[in-house]
Amino acid sequence: MIRPIIRPLAILLSTLLPLPAIALCNGPGFTEYLSTTDIAELDQTVANTPYGSGLYWRANKDNAQIHILGTMHLPDPRHDALLNMARPQLEAADLLLVEATQEDQTAMQVYMANNPDITTITSGPTLLEALDPQTWTAVQEAAAARGLPGFIAAKMQPWFLSMTLSFPPCAMAAMAGGDLGLDAMLMEVASDAGVPIAPLEAWQNMFALLSTGTFEEQVDALRLGLLPSDLQDALMVDLANSYFNQETAFGWHLAYYSANFLPGLDMAEFEVQMAEFEQMLLIDRNRAWIPVIEGAATTHNNVFIGFGAAHLIGEEGVLNLLVQNGWTVTPL
Repeated sequence: MIRPIIRPLAILLSTLLPLPAIALCNGPGFTEYLSTTDIAELDQTVANTPYGSGLYWRANKDNAQIHILGTMHLPDPRHDALLNMARPQLEAADLLLVEATQEDQTAMQVYMANNPDITTITSGPTLLEALDPQTWTAVQEAAAARGLPGFIAAKMQPWFLSMTLSFPPCAMAAMAGGDLGLDAMLMEVASDAGVPIAPLEAWQNMFALLSTGTFEEQVDALRLGLLPSDLQDALMVDLANSYFNQETAFGWHLAYYSANFLPGLDMAEFEVQMAEFEQMLLIDRNRAWIPVIEGAATTHNNVFIGFGAAHLIGEEGVLNLLVQNGWTVTPL
């Protein structure tokens, strides 16, 4: 299976330089690089997306009630306002469901530490040897922009390097400095309030999705994911701004336009990969989460759920899937 090219709402990994959170993404946004035709097309696509705006929702069915907050996994000081808005319902909940608990994240880190060949090339050609010179130069430049030396990047499994490079350089410092995404902030509040925390899925399932594929397939995806660092920063600016403006569908669909700036890209292949990415990382998981959510609602009076905001939107988004199962969904 081919690995996804772009992860606009990526899973957090610990990274490199211990710099302060002031180095968050700012500057010009990605839309400044788009044509008026592109923007008009994007706006129409967003308008046609069910549940394309709004981050905080309540769902009711019979006597069951759940609160759902779409999150951004990367740190940003604007999370505080969202957290304060949701805090009363979170502290009153009797269960918090998240994509991965802190225990899950620790277990994944331990697993990777005990199995270094999963993330590191321990035998055979390194990426320096496997990639053509032009691609390796682009990889080296992208790694350097994130404080990652080329000799380390060369030894990383391509899926793991691809994920590392999916984080925009402008966000790396805050992550390395220990700043939290909204998911982690929700877990901190829940823990302090004595609210139990459970995962929506087994961490092994998510890890398998991220690391599957042959070496050659992962290398192909790495080549296709080398958006220049300045454009990736600009994309992150607009993704974050659209998120805090509660324009969830805008941020999701905007990422597709990065294809215009990937040199030598086969557009047909890009569209296939993005469709596969959406099916694998969003649609299939959304469907699998619904029984977990509904099961929790039958055994708990007040469930709070936090997951990446991209899971909210569309015909196959969690909100629409709940509506199809008889839930009434209301924005908050």
